[in-house]
Amino acid sequence: APASAPAGRVFGPVHELFTVNLRDDVNMEVLDSALSYVARPKMETILANTASAAEAENETTGAKVWPLEYLPSKTAPPVNPVVESAPLALRASALLAPASPEYAPFLPYIFGKTVIVRTKEDAHTFRRSSKGKGVKIVALDGEVIDADGAFGGPSRVFTAQQQGARFAIGA
Repeated sequence: APASAPAGRVFGPVHELFTVNLRDDVNMEVLDSALSYVARPKMETILANTASAAEAENETTGAKVWPLEYLPSKTAPPVNPVVESAPLALRASALLAPASPEYAPFLPYIFGKTVIVRTKEDAHTFRRSSKGKGVKIVALDGEVIDADGAFGGPSRVFTAQQQGARFAIGA
């Protein structure tokens, strides 16, 4: 490998690399639960900077790995989380702070076009709006509307007592 190639580095699991930014307009415990619920399929995924570091980690631990070099280099999460102020709708990918700036490109891949709202009613109001098409909507009171518009059923409800790995809440 050329001398200028970066050394392979393993950063750790997704849930340890991001913290939820403090907000005063929502219940932080419930927001953390909602974001952890949305990210659940990727929470234990190990992030690495190169494919070779990811492969080595996978061979050693059997863990699911995700190399930063496979993401488009210009990917940056949106900075402003507010999509709508009334009713409040927040971009999930803009609600967390990475432990290091190099992890930031993972946020849009973890959350996609997910929006967090306060209530089931707000979720349906946002879904009907021009910005609600093709967006996953998670209401802090438990309603989940998939990007295709489907909702209801046990797989589309989250509770604040959700089990499993969680993000830390910022100080």
